[in-house]
Amino acid sequence: MTHSTPSMSHEMQACIDACLACLRACETCGDACIGMSGTEACVRSCRDCADLCALCARFMMRGSEIHAAACRACAEACERCAAECGSHDADHCRACAEACRRCAESCRKMAAMA
Repeated sequence: MTHSTPSMSHEMQACIDACLACLRACETCGDACIGMSGTEACVRSCRDCADLCALCARFMMRGSEIHAAACRACAEACERCAAECGSHDADHCRACAEACRRCAESCRKMAAMA
């Protein structure tokens, strides 16, 4: 479900949507990996990425003047998470890595527009 305001650009709404999709994927992946052998780094990167995705989406939703800085940080967290999750074979890790790549791309574009 999309909640755009009249003043919100299509690009910003797309970035918010990418952040929320990534947040969901990271929470799902991190939760699935808890307690599995060799997935400690995956859980940590998913948690960091999910937190930054949520923050980034909130900043954009409220029109914060520092949303571009949040987007840059979010893109970095997403890239790190994609690299970590992409190194695992589990379906939830692969899905997370893909959501992270999409979000990183969207956040980089949003940061460049500011």
